[in-house]
Amino acid sequence: MSLATFSGPVRSGTVRFGTVAQGRNVGLLVLNQAYDTGDVTGVTGATNPYLIANLPQGSYIQNIVIDALVAPTGGTATFTVGTASGGSQLLTTSAISAGGRTTAAPTAANLLAWQTSTSADTPIWININASATFSAGRFIVTIVYVQRLPDGTVAPTYNNV
Repeated sequence: MSLATFSGPVRSGTVRFGTVAQGRNVGLLVLNQAYDTGDVTGVTGATNPYLIANLPQGSYIQNIVIDALVAPTGGTATFTVGTASGGSQLLTTSAISAGGRTTAAPTAANLLAWQTSTSADTPIWININASATFSAGRFIVTIVYVQRLPDGTVAPTYNNV
């Protein structure tokens, strides 16, 4: 396996030119950045911030997924996801007490914030809020996004370029 870095956005499809009626099928790739909290034993309190990602300027978040690989024991976990330490602009979860996948429902205000900054890259922070001191727990938080043009516009546009 190899890795590559693109200045993006990356377009994919077989019909690059033509009108919508002619069946253009070029679209943008869905990308993700994931963060593994590691063992959260000993975490306690209201806000435990972690910088988990840095999304390219103009990106649009499609989903935020939290996988509890090891259920939190000793308490429940709620997460806020924001663009600053302690922030909750992007998502707030209900209490997580078991292992498994959580895809919390974003509010309308969250969805508006999912269009990230068009003037700079956007840092993404999670905050683990523990109801009591954890004696175990491990989470992977995945930000699923589409890289758009730096000004936030969707590419490709329907013209002959």
